[in-house]
Amino acid sequence: MVWEPLLPSFKYDFLPAQRKASFKHRLESNREQKYRRLCTSPFINSEINRLAEELFQQSGVGEDNITDLVNLTYYVGPYKESNIEEYPMELQDAYIRLDHTIAELLKIIDKTIGLENTFIYLTSTGYQKPESHLFDQYNIPTGDFYLNRCAALLNMYLMATYGEGEYVESYHNQQIYLNSKLIEEKHLKLEEIQAKSALFLMQFSGVYAAYHENQLLLGAWNPEVEKVRNSFHRKISGDLLIDVLPGWTIINENGDNQVTNYSPIPAPIILYSPYLKGERINTPVYFEQIAPTVSRVLRIRAPNASTLPPLKGM
Repeated sequence: MVWEPLLPSFKYDFLPAQRKASFKHRLESNREQKYRRLCTSPFINSEINRLAEELFQQSGVGEDNITDLVNLTYYVGPYKESNIEEYPMELQDAYIRLDHTIAELLKIIDKTIGLENTFIYLTSTGYQKPESHLFDQYNIPTGDFYLNRCAALLNMYLMATYGEGEYVESYHNQQIYLNSKLIEEKHLKLEEIQAKSALFLMQFSGVYAAYHENQLLLGAWNPEVEKVRNSFHRKISGDLLIDVLPGWTIINENGDNQVTNYSPIPAPIILYSPYLKGERINTPVYFEQIAPTVSRVLRIRAPNASTLPPLKGM
């Protein structure tokens, strides 16, 4: 399989410093990476369409009066999961090909089920991989945050305060798990250790905020705490959760480093149905409004965890 531009090169528009005459990628040239490259190329979206067509023809979807839900995920991102700046022309070509892919999907649905019997919504994850090397170029404060070093220093601090022992049991994904069994054997108060640990973590460079379990479950509410609480589960989450400053790189032991970014990434929401009047809504909406809006159009109850109303006019 060979990936080349779908359109003439002058149809693509990006910064002059990034301009290339063209590109040509042979996906089978590196056998060990060919499937990874396929999954980050527009060809994977054609495979998704083939799977969807087989589903519509063989599974009985849309053949009775009970509403069926089908979710499809397409990929439009940097080739080989690299930096956007490395393959700007490829990324634009991927969007152009996605437009053709969605058009083909609509033809498949119309042929098998009928567009008049469907309600389609399209949106994006809004995810964008931050490019850390641009921070230095624009004098944006940045740095590296090592969770393993942070956990080790926290354990040393707790030993100096409460005596010998492995107080930090584990750490993962900006979370630190305390050794509750050891704390209980020493007749210490877990809530007190959590609070002291959070104050200690706040002294680390690059730490924006440190939350402990008791604070999230029983503490005062504010918009920032609400965001963290939404991703916290008392049975599986850590005793301590760390937020890193924007622009700082979180260094993970497995090499999958990530750059923190708090700015919202705008993404489109497209709702399509023969029974909806064409309209463009320019005001920003929250992604939590998608599920209530879809439920309103389908005339069913919104999920019981929905907190926002559907879009106006639906």
